[in-house]
Amino acid sequence: MKAEYLIKVILPPLIIFTILVTLTIAKLISGWLMYGLWIVGFIVANLIVTRFTAKQTYQRRKAIRLKEEKKQEDENQGD
Repeated sequence: MKAEYLIKVILPPLIIFTILVTLTIAKLISGWLMYGLWIVGFIVANLIVTRFTAKQTYQRRKAIRLKEEKKQEDENQGD
């Protein structure tokens, strides 16, 4: 994976969890609110990473499919 993709995958969860750790250490959140925010943080971080990786996979497969279709058309015209 390229560095720009790694940054897009690592940076959002890192920011989310840095904020949560800071709020937890500062004791601004505690108890059930802390549990809830951490769970929401995990869910949001997973959704961001999944969305980005799915988008990259879709674009890569689309490019492969278009390349194969073009190759098939070239072969058909060669006949």
